[in-house]
Amino acid sequence: MARYMSLLLATLVLTILPGRAQAGDVFTGFQIDNKSQYFGYLGVRTPILLMSGGTTIFAQAMTAGLGYSFKSNGQLLDANVQFVVPSLGISQTLGKWTFMALAGPQLRRIEEDRLNTSSKIDHQVGVFGQIEALYWHEKGSLHAIGSYADLDNFFWGRLRGKLLAYKPDRGCCPLYAGWDIAGMGNGEFRAVQTGPILEVPISKVFFLVKGGYQNSTSFHSGGYGGVEVYFPF
Repeated sequence: MARYMSLLLATLVLTILPGRAQAGDVFTGFQIDNKSQYFGYLGVRTPILLMSGGTTIFAQAMTAGLGYSFKSNGQLLDANVQFVVPSLGISQTLGKWTFMALAGPQLRRIEEDRLNTSSKIDHQVGVFGQIEALYWHEKGSLHAIGSYADLDNFFWGRLRGKLLAYKPDRGCCPLYAGWDIAGMGNGEFRAVQTGPILEVPISKVFFLVKGGYQNSTSFHSGGYGGVEVYFPF
């Protein structure tokens, strides 16, 4: 994993330097459920080529980690995954809509518990792709996102809507309220999540909290909660 992190740091430097005079984004977040399964991520996205007509070529680097539980011979075992995804993408702005697509290699380390023996560690390299559609207005936004990883044929998708719920006459800070609906899975696993979100922008930093209900083929009904932070540079 150390060489993966070195690759990520090199990718971050290469993506940030060309865009120092342009606009980039940093995004991070963490989510955990009532079974102590978690997911955390950190990413940077920055333009490398601005073209006429609202088209942009951008680079993105993201690292993430997740922990989950699975059953083997009736016993519950733990696993954790760390991965790095350097990628290139294209975005197109049409009025208040922005459409994006990106793809790149996924470098993955998986550690799984095994019955009556030491953990199994595996390193994998695959392909990752993602598409997004964003509608933004000062009074609200709509964001649809979907991704696919070929290593385990895993799909993930989310639809998120937010509306301006409170705006002070002066000072800090407006409040946005909304809802999340997410689904994910492959041939062996399925899960859905849905719940409310609250977002507060403070200067150029956007803080979001979320939580709600989830149902999966592993644990059936449960709950989850998380935080997200986003800021442009």
